[in-house]
Amino acid sequence: MDSFLAFLETEKDRMAHLVILGDLFEFLFGFKKTSQETPSPFVFSEYLPVLKQLQRLSERGVCMTYMEGNHDFRLKSFFQEHFGMEVEVHPREADKRLGGKRVYLAHGDLSNPKQWKYRALRRILKNPITYGLMDLVDPSFTRRVAEKLNGMSYQMVHRGFPSNPSPAFRAFAHQKFLEGFDVVILGHSHVPEEVEEWVNGRRCLYFNVGDWRMEGSFLRYTPPDVFRLLRFEKNS
Repeated sequence: MDSFLAFLETEKDRMAHLVILGDLFEFLFGFKKTSQETPSPFVFSEYLPVLKQLQRLSERGVCMTYMEGNHDFRLKSFFQEHFGMEVEVHPREADKRLGGKRVYLAHGDLSNPKQWKYRALRRILKNPITYGLMDLVDPSFTRRVAEKLNGMSYQMVHRGFPSNPSPAFRAFAHQKFLEGFDVVILGHSHVPEEVEEWVNGRRCLYFNVGDWRMEGSFLRYTPPDVFRLLRFEKNS
């Protein structure tokens, strides 16, 4: 996470809105905060450097949006409850307006309708009953079990890091263009990708932000209508 911390520090003065497309951590669940009288250790202690940096950005006035990925669960009140941050959380997708363009945002794990096994597992993991059971068990134990289940879902979807982007993401973006979106922004694939397509006379753009750990890739939006897929180099 050192490079991501360096990125946040480098970009802080020109950043107005930070959008995270999910799976920033191996596993993140919105465990309820214990009372002040009987505090318990924060189960995500190794994530604190990044979470604290996000908190500092929030205090500087940076707006934040978090799209839940397949490693993120019930985060709607997590950031406010634990860190006092106002973060707009979306469990599945978001429909935004940027510079007059209609933008579709999602993590991207539901882009391939043929991955029915993964979709079935996702329904089991992401539902109120599962969340209620997780609240009843010790957070440390829950985290260990959840990380194993996340590993199962990862193998179902990726089976190793892909070297080429899956055509399913482009097909998904094309369908969203037909629905009226001008820009589609996804993650999950681990492969940075930028595609321009003309649909019914409209210039449409699809971006996949790829994989931060391997690629250091991110998408920068500059008003009114400039999108640039870039790579962060820590020592640049």
